[in-house]
Amino acid sequence: MPVGSGFFQNLFFIADLRNFEKPNFRNMNFTIKKFFREGIKWNIVFLGSVIITVFIIPVFPPTLHRMLYDLSLTMIFLLGFLNSEKRHPAFLPVSVVTVVLLWVSAYLELPVLFTLSYSLNIMFFGIVIIGLIKHLINSKTVTIKIILEAIIIYLLIGLIFAMVISLMDHFDPRAFSFQGRDLSGNGDRLNDFIYFTFVTLSTTGYGDIIPLQPYARSLTIFMAITGQMYMAIIIAMLVGKYAASRQDDKNEE
Repeated sequence: MPVGSGFFQNLFFIADLRNFEKPNFRNMNFTIKKFFREGIKWNIVFLGSVIITVFIIPVFPPTLHRMLYDLSLTMIFLLGFLNSEKRHPAFLPVSVVTVVLLWVSAYLELPVLFTLSYSLNIMFFGIVIIGLIKHLINSKTVTIKIILEAIIIYLLIGLIFAMVISLMDHFDPRAFSFQGRDLSGNGDRLNDFIYFTFVTLSTTGYGDIIPLQPYARSLTIFMAITGQMYMAIIIAMLVGKYAASRQDDKNEE
């Protein structure tokens, strides 16, 4: 199927709806879902949004971080919802409430809203990760889409840990020590937490951010183990599926 065919089909479909007094919204909903789930293009956009959140936003001035993080997280929520294969009935309400709280907490700056917003963020990312992992496990072959989803899962795990650390720092600013860092600017904290999370997941550990409290150290150990276990298990699973699919192809020949 041509790359742009689905897009133009939807444009013609929407245009035709204007000629009817009572459009069939069920068919329109099915067509939109088909458009968004066609091929791997939305997986690429999803991965791009996560990469921007993790790698690109920290390059911008700290004063812009909060707004840029809110925009990128909103995109991740939208794409995570659209890319889910099977949605729980509560998935859409949770998505809407999460996005609303994200922006409301950014402007009102109330501690309660901040806690609720980040808690829902963690819950939402967890739901998306579980869905993607199930898809990886149930897949019989290794495709580009499967590889993209494996990368997305790893990056989303990092974002979850960054938000958990952010909540820890919110309730106990002494949980972590930031060596030589001036964190008085708005929006700079999440940037440092994302940096610390992926440095820990990869077991690099530069030592510029140090967990001080016992629960912070326990979380850091769990993060390091999670990063290594994920890489070992996922790579082994993908290699096994690829080898099995190659063997099936040889048997068919």
